[in-house]
Amino acid sequence: MDLKEIITNADPNVVIFLSTTLIAFISWLVKSLVEKPIADSKNTFNKFIERRIEILTEVKSRLNFIAYFPEGNDSLEYKEQLQSIILKDGKTGYLSKEIFDSILKISIDPATNEVLLLSTIERIDEDLYLQISKIQDEITFYRKFSNYNPLRRFIGLTLLSLQYIISLSLVVLVLFLLIDLFSEVSNYIRIGILILLVFGLHFIDKWLKK
Repeated sequence: MDLKEIITNADPNVVIFLSTTLIAFISWLVKSLVEKPIADSKNTFNKFIERRIEILTEVKSRLNFIAYFPEGNDSLEYKEQLQSIILKDGKTGYLSKEIFDSILKISIDPATNEVLLLSTIERIDEDLYLQISKIQDEITFYRKFSNYNPLRRFIGLTLLSLQYIISLSLVVLVLFLLIDLFSEVSNYIRIGILILLVFGLHFIDKWLKK
């Protein structure tokens, strides 16, 4: 007796129960393996990026003061404040190694290295721009798809759903074409396709991390 006959002869109530249970299990699995890790990662990312922006802004303000007062007691005072900022409460973990090393050199050297100082400020500006751009993207996304107007919200969510559907369709189509091509070519071409796939996944991973 094959699977089709088993399903045909089975009690409809049992089939409905098993189908519902299977759908519920798949939903739970997706939520546990996909949604929850993404939500947890997002919460961690938001906390980290907020703290990072706060520390970078605080450090940059002291560096700007040192740039205005490169010598004298004022400069030494701001350098001491820099040391206090980066060496307390584990704040070094929020800074990149290059920025931390530069800040440390500036803060402990009585003579201000203006070239290092300006280059550090520039690196911090670039870092802040990247962090703030990510937040602005989140804000733009929220404003676009959570409009208080029900009609605009519906249209926005519809467009978002269509984007996901089109993206998924393209991915499935590409995979289907690759599988079809993979089954008809020689082993050498298959190896070439696999190598291209590995490089493609690598570049996609790098693009997603930007």
